Amino acid sequence: MNRGWRLVLIFVTVGWLAVGVIGFAEDAAWRAVFATPEDLAAIDQPIVCILTIQHPEIIRRQLAEKPIDEYSGSRLRERMQQLSGVRCVVVHFTEVQGHDLEHPHVKAILITGRSRVVSRELDARFYPLIRETTIPLFGFCGGMQMIGQAYSSAVVPMRLLREGEADPNPNYHPGRYKEWGYLPVQIVQRDPLFEGLPDEIVVRQAHAYQVQQVPDEFLLLASTAECKIQAIKHRQRLVYGTQFHPEVYDDQHPDGRTVVSNFFRLAGLAGSD
Repeated sequence: MNRGWRLVLIFVTVGWLAVGVIGFAEDAAWRAVFATPEDLAAIDQPIVCILTIQHPEIIRRQLAEKPIDEYSGSRLRERMQQLSGVRCVVVHFTEVQGHDLEHPHVKAILITGRSRVVSRELDARFYPLIRETTIPLFGFCGGMQMIGQAYSSAVVPMRLLREGEADPNPNYHPGRYKEWGYLPVQIVQRDPLFEGLPDEIVVRQAHAYQVQQVPDEFLLLASTAECKIQAIKHRQRLVYGTQFHPEVYDDQHPDGRTVVSNFFRLAGLAGSD
C-alpha cells in the first residue's frame, strides 16, 4: 500500500473512531438523564415519575450543547424532588409503555411539555394510562394537550398575528399568535390546586397551540383572553392539566411553584415549600 492510501486509511479510521466516541458520549449523557423500564421496575422506594414527551432530537441537541446538570430536564428533576420530598425519576416516552408507569412505588406522574411532536401514534400509546390510572397525574403544556387528546379533544393552533402585532418568538411557529413569557392567568373556578393564590396568577407561558374544548370528564379551572383552556381537572380522579408551565418559576414569579406544591400535597407528598 503506497503512502497516499495509508493516509486515506488513517483519516477514515480516525473519523470512524471520532464518530464512535461522540456517539458513546451522547448515549452516556442520555442515560444519565433517562431511566429505562428496567430501572423503573427495580425501584423499591416512593418516587415521582416524570414522563418526558419532547422530541429526542431536540433533547440530544440540548445535551450536546450544555452540561447535563444544566439541561432543562435535569433542572426539572431537581426542582420536583425538592417540592415533592421524594426521588424523581425521568423517563422518555419513546422508551417506555404506559404500563411501565403503573408501578406501586410511583406516587405521582408528571407529563412534560414539548416544542415538537414525535407522532400521534406514539402519543396514543399513553392514552389508556391517562384515562385509567389511579396515580395522581399532572400534565404541563404539551402534557395537558396530550390529556385532552386522550379524551378526544382536538389540539389546534392559535390565531394568526394581526397586522403590526409583535411576535414574541419569531423562530417558533412564525406568524402565529403565541403566549410567551410570564403572563397573567385568571382562575375561573377555585380549586385546591390554587390554594394560597389570588384569582389572577402570573405563570410561565410558551405555546402556539391550545386544546380546543374542555373534555366532558373535566372541569375548567383557569383561562386567558386568548386561550380559554389554561387549566383543567378531572371530575373524579386526581388528574390535572395546565397550558402554562407551573414547573418553570423564579423568585419574581413564584406562583407556578405554589401550584406544583399544591398538587404534590393533594397527591399525599410534601417536600420543601
